[in-house]
Amino acid sequence: MKRIVVFGGALLLLAVFVAVIVLNPGEVDFRPTHIHSFRPMLGVLLIVAFCAGAALALFGGSLRSLSGTLASWRARRAARQATQAGEWHRTGEQLAWDGEIDRSRALLKKAWTRQPGNAAAALALAASYMDTGEYGAAHDVLAAAVSQDAHDPDLRYALGEALRRRGDNGEAIRMLETVRVQHPRAPRVLISLRELYRETGRWKEAADVQALYLQTLPPDAQPAERERLVQFRYQAAVAQSDPEARLTALDAVVQSDRTFIPALVSLGDALVQQRRADEAQKLWEKAFKAQPRLVFIERMLGRDPGPSQQRAVTLLGKYREQLDADSVHLLLARVALANGDVERAGSELKAVGKQESPTVQRTWAEILHRRGQVDEAWDALRHAADHLGAGATDHHCIVCGRFSEAWVGYCDGCERWDTYRSGSELQGRPSA
Repeated sequence: MKRIVVFGGALLLLAVFVAVIVLNPGEVDFRPTHIHSFRPMLGVLLIVAFCAGAALALFGGSLRSLSGTLASWRARRAARQATQAGEWHRTGEQLAWDGEIDRSRALLKKAWTRQPGNAAAALALAASYMDTGEYGAAHDVLAAAVSQDAHDPDLRYALGEALRRRGDNGEAIRMLETVRVQHPRAPRVLISLRELYRETGRWKEAADVQALYLQTLPPDAQPAERERLVQFRYQAAVAQSDPEARLTALDAVVQSDRTFIPALVSLGDALVQQRRADEAQKLWEKAFKAQPRLVFIERMLGRDPGPSQQRAVTLLGKYREQLDADSVHLLLARVALANGDVERAGSELKAVGKQESPTVQRTWAEILHRRGQVDEAWDALRHAADHLGAGATDHHCIVCGRFSEAWVGYCDGCERWDTYRSGSELQGRPSA
């Protein structure tokens, strides 16, 4: 049927062409160029023009169809490539979990090469390098990926972590700060920045970031992080070079948390430095009553002998039930020794149960030396040296055992606060 219709249409078209020629027998001038001319019959010219138009329309339709076919082919090809790259990516990650690192990386590299904009493949490849400590290779992958998509926060965050692991803290901070501009409340970015600022001793920046991080937390998760904020602000305050500024900053820390012992101790020290010793004395006394810690008594005893020292000894006796007995006896022995009462010092020292303590032995050495018992004094010093050696200093960290000549509120060794105890605080001494 279709053939009959086509055949009939062709006959009809032929009849029309013949009719046009018969009805238009006259010749006309036709100039295709300025030097050529023809005199075809008008009917023939009309038919030729019609055929040329039909051919042109057919050619245009073919071009559109060809363009659509080409676009469809490209889309199918891209889909096949994406599917293949995705399969390489999935297989590569699975191989990484199975410990086949070389095969995993080969597939992940193929997936990333096939699709340079595939951030997931770049992140997986970089992660495989990070897992084996090849931070330089991880950095190169991520830097190349970021150059392809500079606005992907996951890529920039991962690049910041790679820089941090490689030890380039300055560049890591710069990279993570660019992510924070785009996502100012992203918790993992704030945590990483906070730790970088802490590791580099930029305590004020660490405190500022911690304050932002605190705002992102639910209420039940805030207490511990609020304590961390106080610690960072304390370190920022202690780092102030100007005495007046340091005093103001420490006072602000104490006002925010009156239980944070390092700030209370350091605020008193700052008051003494500003010739406000009476205020420091009242501060330490009040702090000791709230939290009986020997560091406050030691600070009060550090002043010139007189009413302040007597007040400290009275407080020590009043609150001794809340303190370690050995530590109280040792401190009272040292106070007596400082006042020249050798017999009272010896009596207090005999009451100490931990006689093997290097601090006790050193105190015995001084008592024996004042009594004129030189040989016994040397024996006591040797005993102390055998137990502690070159570490026989006045303060130690009860967490990592690090020693310090003076009390400090923060331990660089274990990175904790309020862990230093004096030699008088025998209960807090770490085991050998």
